[in-house]
Amino acid sequence: RRPIVPPRRAPGVRAGPAGSVARRPSARVASLWTVLGVSALFSAAIWRLGGRGVTTIQAGLGGFEWVVLVLLTAVFVYGEGYRALDRQWVPGLIRRARALGHAGSAWLRLLGPLYGMALIGVERPRMLRAWAGTVAIVGAVLLVRLFPEPWRGIVDFAVAAALAWGLVGILRRLPAALAS
Repeated sequence: RRPIVPPRRAPGVRAGPAGSVARRPSARVASLWTVLGVSALFSAAIWRLGGRGVTTIQAGLGGFEWVVLVLLTAVFVYGEGYRALDRQWVPGLIRRARALGHAGSAWLRLLGPLYGMALIGVERPRMLRAWAGTVAIVGAVLLVRLFPEPWRGIVDFAVAAALAWGLVGILRRLPAALAS
């Protein structure tokens, strides 16, 4: 008979009390870096776009422009902020942050935010979708830059509001990324 061998644990995982599984501090640091790095990118975009949007509002909007601002912001917050980011993209970010903490190489841990956004180190179809999304976002940014004021500011405000919703979703799930 072969002896019973306990199952192997993933790198970055050690046995805790009573056989429970606990994460090493370096695993938590890698997960934290991944989530906070992405949060910093979101924050920078919110600050830049939101600032332009607020400046546009302060410059004064007409009645129709206010209607467009309110409707576009509602559509972006619900469609992009809640449905796309909060319900789909953020849970994937948290899963990748936890996985990186458990079994990521030193390079992936160093580039944690890129891994968290699925731009490196993930299966090819997922990575291609992430890069296609990034290219689409860059294209949209370049297109919106061509808009005259106040329309550019209105779109920037709506995008900043959607990103803010996504950032709240990220920070709300931060404890899950760090949990044992």
